[in-house]
Amino acid sequence: MAIHGPWIVLLAVVAWLPMARELFSTTEVLSDRQTDVTLHFLFSRAFGFGEMAHGNLPLWNPYIYSGIPYLGQFQSALLYPPNLIFLILPLATAINWSFGLHIFLLGVGMYVWATLRGLKPGAGFMAGVAGMFSGTVMLHIYAGHLSNVCSMAWIPFLFAGIDRWLIRRHAGWLILSAGAVAMQVYAGHPQYVYFTALMAGLYSLVHLIGMPRPLWAALGLAGIYPLAVLLAAAQLLPGIAATSEAVRGGGVAYEFSAMFSFPPENLLTLGVPWFFGDMRSVPYWGRCYLWEMSFYVGVGMLFLAAFGCGRRQDHAGRVRLLILLVCAIVLALGAHTPLHKILFHVLPGFSSFRGSSKFILFAGLFIALFAGIGVDRLLRREAFPRTLAVGGALLGGLMMLSAAFVSGETIRQIAKDLFVTGECYFNPAAFDQEALLQAGQALAARSLQWSGLLCIGFSGCLFLANRWSRAASVACVAAVIELTIFARGTIAHFPLEAFTYKPVVDFLKQHSGDYRVLNLFNADASMMIRSGNLWGYDPGVLKRYAQLLHLSQGNDPETANQYLAFRSPHPILSMFRGRFAFVPKSDGQIEIAPLGDPFPRFKLYSSFRVLPEPKAVLAELRSPWFDLSREILLESEPIPPPEKEPPQAQIEVLDSSTDHWTLNIRTDRAAILVMTDSYSKDWRAIALPDSVQTNYTVQPANYAMRAIPLAAGQHHLRIEYVPKGFYEGVWLSLVSALAVIAAFIWKPLRDRLDFAAQ
Repeated sequence: MAIHGPWIVLLAVVAWLPMARELFSTTEVLSDRQTDVTLHFLFSRAFGFGEMAHGNLPLWNPYIYSGIPYLGQFQSALLYPPNLIFLILPLATAINWSFGLHIFLLGVGMYVWATLRGLKPGAGFMAGVAGMFSGTVMLHIYAGHLSNVCSMAWIPFLFAGIDRWLIRRHAGWLILSAGAVAMQVYAGHPQYVYFTALMAGLYSLVHLIGMPRPLWAALGLAGIYPLAVLLAAAQLLPGIAATSEAVRGGGVAYEFSAMFSFPPENLLTLGVPWFFGDMRSVPYWGRCYLWEMSFYVGVGMLFLAAFGCGRRQDHAGRVRLLILLVCAIVLALGAHTPLHKILFHVLPGFSSFRGSSKFILFAGLFIALFAGIGVDRLLRREAFPRTLAVGGALLGGLMMLSAAFVSGETIRQIAKDLFVTGECYFNPAAFDQEALLQAGQALAARSLQWSGLLCIGFSGCLFLANRWSRAASVACVAAVIELTIFARGTIAHFPLEAFTYKPVVDFLKQHSGDYRVLNLFNADASMMIRSGNLWGYDPGVLKRYAQLLHLSQGNDPETANQYLAFRSPHPILSMFRGRFAFVPKSDGQIEIAPLGDPFPRFKLYSSFRVLPEPKAVLAELRSPWFDLSREILLESEPIPPPEKEPPQAQIEVLDSSTDHWTLNIRTDRAAILVMTDSYSKDWRAIALPDSVQTNYTVQPANYAMRAIPLAAGQHHLRIEYVPKGFYEGVWLSLVSALAVIAAFIWKPLRDRLDFAAQ
């Protein structure tokens, strides 16, 4: 019987070696200082788990976009079990360990997948290293893609469960796959969930072809995602509710969806990772971003994978994996193939995402599995083909020779050709600086030379293994070292203190009040400094609010998205309590500019108009003659209707949190209570004892604020946000999880899951 424990421990050691220093730091945070950790995750985790530490599960985020759903924004990952570390560890350490644990988890998943396919533990270990240290994974740490890495880690477990169900019909393997999918959902990256579902469907279809009793096997596989939906209902239902109101809820334009397709020329990164720049000594000058466009899996692992592709045993299985590898690459190429547009128009949900380059991850995982198969062949003393060794040596020589022809002018011309595609964020004019051009040319040539030398070295070493058995071990160790060095080269970190913005915090303390700012230096930092912001960075901005803010800056509301350039103050900003704008300067300082006199959070109106068509409301708000302070626009009749005379009223806040307000209001006339916060259909008002009304309605006012009609008299009410299906989802997930646990604990039920024995 194989012993797996030592190999898993060795995987942990190797996984954490490149980031060992950062894992135990409380002040340094993994990732580059200008990527998604510093733009979002640092502040989102500080807010969400800071609230949970004080006993509040935040369903609503009041700090960005004048308020947006929080739990329903999948990236909050509040219900993701591994994120409990954010309640235990300091923020910087928790982020670092979140990356580290999931890199290790992905390696374990590859190990499990490989060994369950019959590979030896040593081969499973090599597949694990190849999977977790490839450019398709490690560069996402540099990019600060916390939810990406967390979601990636569960993919191999899904494929492993599918494999085992097809071999032995025990429903426990389907539960493993469903559990992996549910954990992907909770981890917080819906696009990886969706793309994984597509690849899992292809994986299942390809493996079902030619199988005995394929219908029975297919019925079992068809149950994976329904069970995953039940297990993840607590996240999915509020997530669907939030997405339905977000700017991407109805899909995106094809031009947007086509962005970040994998560039064909970046297939070169499969063996030459830094040809287009390393983001350190030379900026990346290829198309899009390197962390999405790298296919590097290591030269040594490529040779092992090529050896694994030629295995005589399980020829059908090898062909299936090769088909899936090709499918993943074609899907990653996205808009560079006709298939992408077909899927955009035909496949439900595909039009909601951009970045088809993410499919390259699956290609990397299949190559990692092939590398494990290649190592398994070496362990079984199968001969390394002479043709592969000679071909590899010739390729290496060709790469070293081509390095001599990479001139500065060649680099400049390639950069110019890529820039005209509109997909390149590096201006080739920067290569007019001779020092930078020389550095780019030297790095490209050096990368080709080094990869060519590795090709020659691995070719010779693996061919030598046919006569000297220890040469195989040398090649495997060298392949691990190569990838470990690459992984360490992708690691970046920054000081947490640089993103606490103490001068801004001090200014806000000196200018206390219930208002919002327009934070243009780092929008989502508002979640950490606990200051309401008119805008944000999260793609989950509510569509109504985004359209209204785009209108305020002279843009077409129909094209509203999460990206908005603020050019000037506007009364709409004051309407949402905007008081100051924080504008970054070129010298690193922050300029503070006034926006106007902010409205109060609660305001009573007696003057209103009903415009049933939302577009008519936007058109009226565009008018310079409309007085936002005296009149509001509604889309349906208020019940009860307000009286014409302005009311005399008192408003007392009894209690509040991120998700609710408890108010005591006394008004001498019927009026409309307006909250100068963003509207969502899942906000509701509940009558409490001693209230003159028994029912309250929350409706949109001025297109994107909340309005509650009030009768004359005393009101005691609670205004709260509860996303549709939240409580039902929690119960579904709890009951489903308990049923799964019972299935493994209770022997009679566990035996019934074994369909092979029936």
